[in-house]
Amino acid sequence: MISKVVRISIGVLVLSLVMVGAVFAQDEIRPPTKRAMGEITTVNAITNSFTLHARSGEDLQFKVNEQTKFRSPDGSIHGIEDLQAGMKALVVAIDSEGNQLLALMVAAGLPEDVPDARRVSGVIESVNVGEGMFTLETKDGEQLQFVVNDRTRFRSRDQSINGLEDLEPGMAAIVGAVEQTEGPPLALIVGAGKLQDDRERIKVVGEITNVVPGQGTFDLTTHDGNDLTFHVVDKTVFRSRDGSIEDIYDLKAGMKAIVVAIKGEDGNLNAMLVAAGNPEDVPQVDIKAAGEITVLGDRSFTIQTRNQGSLTFSVDGSTIFKSRNGEVTGFDDLQIGMYVGVGAKELGSGQLKAIFVGVARSHQRSDSDADGRPRSAPEGRFEGRSSDIPTTSL
Repeated sequence: MISKVVRISIGVLVLSLVMVGAVFAQDEIRPPTKRAMGEITTVNAITNSFTLHARSGEDLQFKVNEQTKFRSPDGSIHGIEDLQAGMKALVVAIDSEGNQLLALMVAAGLPEDVPDARRVSGVIESVNVGEGMFTLETKDGEQLQFVVNDRTRFRSRDQSINGLEDLEPGMAAIVGAVEQTEGPPLALIVGAGKLQDDRERIKVVGEITNVVPGQGTFDLTTHDGNDLTFHVVDKTVFRSRDGSIEDIYDLKAGMKAIVVAIKGEDGNLNAMLVAAGNPEDVPQVDIKAAGEITVLGDRSFTIQTRNQGSLTFSVDGSTIFKSRNGEVTGFDDLQIGMYVGVGAKELGSGQLKAIFVGVARSHQRSDSDADGRPRSAPEGRFEGRSSDIPTTSL
């Protein structure tokens, strides 16, 4: 049995990888990566590959090469030859040629080395430097206290947050922490920064009506009938389902688009994100529902809705996952208690396949029963509204 110090070290390691790009990820391009956590089942150093039984129930095979980075609490894992069946691992990978998964990062350790960790996000409510403690208010209004010590790592986009003394009430933060025998949870990773003024940021969905590449502008008519003009700037990120839209020259009148923009000092709406595609590319669904996840199965999950009862959805590699803060990118990131909106296809015999899953709230509601089972979920914005299909999936 290793020491508590080593357990905390691997906790820092795992949380560091899990939280890469999570803070303010909406302003950056998310790489096309797959993240999986689970148990290593086989290792083949000859073929430079290993298999992982993921928490979702999948058995995934990963290749490694000279660029794959390996991490462990004591630095003993330098390559695939150091991996062992039975180790717990977090793998970050990308699709390579032949639809294989190429591991970019492998963080591994024995099962007893990996502590139970939790990750929460919200706004810092108070900071007590003297007691080495701060309070975070979650999006659900829950106030959580965390303590820090010399092992706590602080992160920010501008490198201005280097310690507890740099935190300020009102900052947005994501915290990775482990429970302690006594006292509040210990924060191992704290990613924080100034909270954007929501009044300056808008998010709209509609149809592109005109594009003027020479001026760097395009016009969009929203679902509400508003006509808006957006300016493309150096930081504008373009996304499309097939990767064909890379700049303003690829936009065309008639395309459906979702735009996230910030109002500049000159009054112009500067587009930060443009996700666009042709109307036929928008995923079509037979049913839309919203509710809390009550069961996670083998590539399936069940939600409890207010008006439609309990619904079970299957997922596959084409299912699209989205969340406001970027925490959920795949089935492995779903948790019981999350509030989600789902668009699904009817497969017959009562089976439903999830086309998209949008996570609206990451934590279980405070009005749950004492045993943790959710009461009737509030009516979700995804139920019965086709305008809420996430066009970021184009």
